[in-house]
Amino acid sequence: MARTWILAVGLALAALTLGCHERDRIVAVDAVPFRVDGVHSVTGDGEVTIDWRENQETDIAYYKVYRNGAPTGTFTLVGQANHPPFVDTSVSNGVTYYYAVSAVDDAGQESAELSFENVFDTPRPEGTNLTLTDANTNDALSGLDFTDRSRQGSANVQTDVYYATSGGSYLVYAVGGTLIQDTGYVDLRDVDFAPPSGWSADGVVEAIPGHSYIVLTADNHYAKFEVVTRDASSMTIDWAYQIDPDNPELARKLP
Repeated sequence: MARTWILAVGLALAALTLGCHERDRIVAVDAVPFRVDGVHSVTGDGEVTIDWRENQETDIAYYKVYRNGAPTGTFTLVGQANHPPFVDTSVSNGVTYYYAVSAVDDAGQESAELSFENVFDTPRPEGTNLTLTDANTNDALSGLDFTDRSRQGSANVQTDVYYATSGGSYLVYAVGGTLIQDTGYVDLRDVDFAPPSGWSADGVVEAIPGHSYIVLTADNHYAKFEVVTRDASSMTIDWAYQIDPDNPELARKLP
């Protein structure tokens, strides 16, 4: 009898214990994704590339990219991507756009907050392998009018800069009130914002292959170009021009 009672008590205690465990079972809550960080943009010609740091959660399904015409207010969804980056091609050159990103997990839950960075961008036209001739030998194509990206003569009132050789030197002249400065051996894509100072005192710089240059036209438009090649007869450049006046943004560098 003693053994039977002890066994019965043991079974009762075991059942009680199991019951307690069942009542105290912890169920994991599927939290919404964290806010996306590290959002930044890269300026292009008719496009803006949006990049960000991927969330550390293991159940992120994709990211949503939002855009607005102002830093605050209602942001509208413009697309999504499984991983960064996202390229927004539904933009116009010379117009400034503001961006934000959120994360969505496998359960369809979205970040409670959009990314907090004030990310804005102004796409602008650009081009490659534009050739300007030496003004001393073929003046008609020696100058560049950034406004319509056309080649002009050095004396044309629309010309912003022109190329000419002088005494064995290869020179770029800024004319008509245009300012110019040499940024040195910097890739053109890394020339992001024009500085407020540092312009050439006489408006003349040496054309050095691999050097990038910043220009501020007389009508307050910023531009940049990189000398690709140059010789006694011509100079070839890559360029970009900001059609939004007084906007020094020429590219947004990756951090």
